[in-house]
Amino acid sequence: MQTDETYVRQGLKRVDGWLFPYSVDFIRSLAALQRDTGIAGSVGEIGVHHGKLFILLALARQAGEGAFAVDVFGDQHLNRDASGRGDREIFLGNVSRWLGNPETVTVLQRSSLEVRPEDILAATGPVRLASVDGGHTEDCVVNDLHLMQAVLAPAGVVILDDYFNEFWPEVASGVARYCSDPAARLRPFAITPNKTYFAGADGAADFYRSALRHKNGYHYEKTAQIFGHAVDIYGTQPWTFSLKRRLMETVRHSRFGPLARRVRAQLRRA
Repeated sequence: MQTDETYVRQGLKRVDGWLFPYSVDFIRSLAALQRDTGIAGSVGEIGVHHGKLFILLALARQAGEGAFAVDVFGDQHLNRDASGRGDREIFLGNVSRWLGNPETVTVLQRSSLEVRPEDILAATGPVRLASVDGGHTEDCVVNDLHLMQAVLAPAGVVILDDYFNEFWPEVASGVARYCSDPAARLRPFAITPNKTYFAGADGAADFYRSALRHKNGYHYEKTAQIFGHAVDIYGTQPWTFSLKRRLMETVRHSRFGPLARRVRAQLRRA
C-alpha cells in the first residue's frame, strides 16, 4: 500500500474525478486529527466514481480499520439524475494500485437507497470518516445523511459534496430537508471548496472547529451560520491566499525574513 503523501503527489492526477487541492489538504488534516486524538472507526464513501477521494480516505486508515464503497457502477438505470458514471473495474484497478489488495475494501454495488445501516456495520463496523457523493436528488441526499448518521462512530465526520454547486440545487434542498427533521443529529462545522463537513456526536462540531482552526488557520476565511450552527470557511477564495503568499515571499527574501516566519506561525495559530 502506498502512503497518502505518494498518492497526493502522484496518484490524484491519475485517478479521474473531482477534488479541489485545498480540500485534499483539509481532509488530510482532519484524518490526522482523528488519528492523533484516538478517534477510531472505518472509512468509506457513497458514490466513489473511480476512487479519487475514496483512496485518500482509505489511506488514512489505521490498523484494523475497514473501508466501504457504495456505487451503482454499471447499473446506470439506478442512477436517476446521471450524477456520475462510476466504473467498477477502473475503481478496483485504482484501489489495487494505490491501496494494495482490493479485498480489504467492501464494495456494495447498489443504490444507496437500498443500503441499510446493518450492511455497513456488519462489513466494517462504525464509521469515523465518510464522504457522501452519491445520487444528487433530494431523496438520495436525505437518505444518505440519515444512513451515515446511523453508522457513524462517536465523533465521526461526514463530508458532503456539492452543497454549494449551482448545477445540483437538489443537494442543498436535500440538506435543508434533513436538517429540518427533528431526528437529524449531524451538525455542520466547516466548509472547504465544494465540501461541507458534519459531525455526529454532541460537542464534536465545536471540538473540530477549534482543533482544525489551529491546524488550518492560514486558510481560515470567516465563520458563518447554517441552520443555526456555526461553520468555519476555509480555502474558498484562492486569491486571498495568493496575496498572502506573495506578501510573505517578498518579506521572506528581504532582511525581514525572521519576522516573516514569526508572522506565519501566528497566522497558523490564529
